[in-house]
Amino acid sequence: MAAPDVFDQRDEDGIVVLLDPSPGDEQLDAVREAAGVCPALAIELSETP
Repeated sequence: MAAPDVFDQRDEDGIVVLLDPSPGDEQLDAVREAAGVCPALAIELSETP
């Protein structure tokens, strides 16, 4: 898990669970990495300035 404070994964089926819908700036690199490595492309980012 690239961003464990933001995402988790259910043990029974591997579905991604969003823990923090508005992560802080200090977590953005990890969130971007998680989205980039998600094999199911289940993580989509929406960044607003």
